[in-house]
Amino acid sequence: MKTGVILVTLGAPRSPEEIPEFIKHFIGRELPPPAMKAVSERYRQIGGFSPLARITEEQATALGEALGEAYFCLPAFRHSRPFIEDVLESTAASGPARILVLFLSPFYASVTTGNYIDVAKSHIGKRSLSVPVDFIHSWYREPLFIESWVEAIRGDSFDRQAFYLFSAHSLPIKFSGEPYRQQIEETMALVASCAGIQNHALGWQSIPNNVTEPWITPTVEEKIDAIAAAGFKGIIQVPIGFTADHIETLYDIDITHRQYALGKGLSFRRIPSLNAGAPFIKALKEVVTKFNADER
Repeated sequence: MKTGVILVTLGAPRSPEEIPEFIKHFIGRELPPPAMKAVSERYRQIGGFSPLARITEEQATALGEALGEAYFCLPAFRHSRPFIEDVLESTAASGPARILVLFLSPFYASVTTGNYIDVAKSHIGKRSLSVPVDFIHSWYREPLFIESWVEAIRGDSFDRQAFYLFSAHSLPIKFSGEPYRQQIEETMALVASCAGIQNHALGWQSIPNNVTEPWITPTVEEKIDAIAAAGFKGIIQVPIGFTADHIETLYDIDITHRQYALGKGLSFRRIPSLNAGAPFIKALKEVVTKFNADER
């Protein structure tokens, strides 16, 4: 019998028409029309919708091919179709020897990975699924994952003297004691060291408007201010907190951060996301096969 691998991420709208449903599922309520219009405008500026679902499907296909006949891989999402619960159900029904739920973000936070695990475990209990299910997370130290970022950086007109601004999604500061922040910082340090980057820093991005509690800082904008004040001429942003393109890379970085940096007189470019590139798929294969071997 084969091992089923479910690749899990947040989810995203596949078309402009899916945006309201996705946002409602994500935040738990409908947005007022002006706010929904603003969200839709952001998606319009990156092509009308997010490529995340398509990229996740490509990652699942590529990983399945890399793992070989002993495995099959499927995508699943927390806030868009196919949902985690539905993919667990259909995968279990196909009769695998076991199911491995692989979280495509290697960084653990209770509000993301922890929540997804809770959702999956709740469904497994309710449906009394008899197939063994294990969860793969916190794989941020995987050497091939680090190497995939090093290759992305060095393959994109590597400039040893440039300032590399690493970025990750911020969280409310009450979560700063969780593994997420430390894992991001450790990954940045490993990548910077292996790539031979001399000038680098970490900025936190995508803090929602009108938040009522403090979030993890410094923000990307604050780091850009400091980089400009230090006399650097340009920034190369590394989206270390993300493994695939979506609105946080295509809008928040490519549009908002770019405009902010240019406004400070800095040149700006971004290192491409890992997406379904061969180095990242190789890393995912290693993560899965190591886990499967260790757990047997």
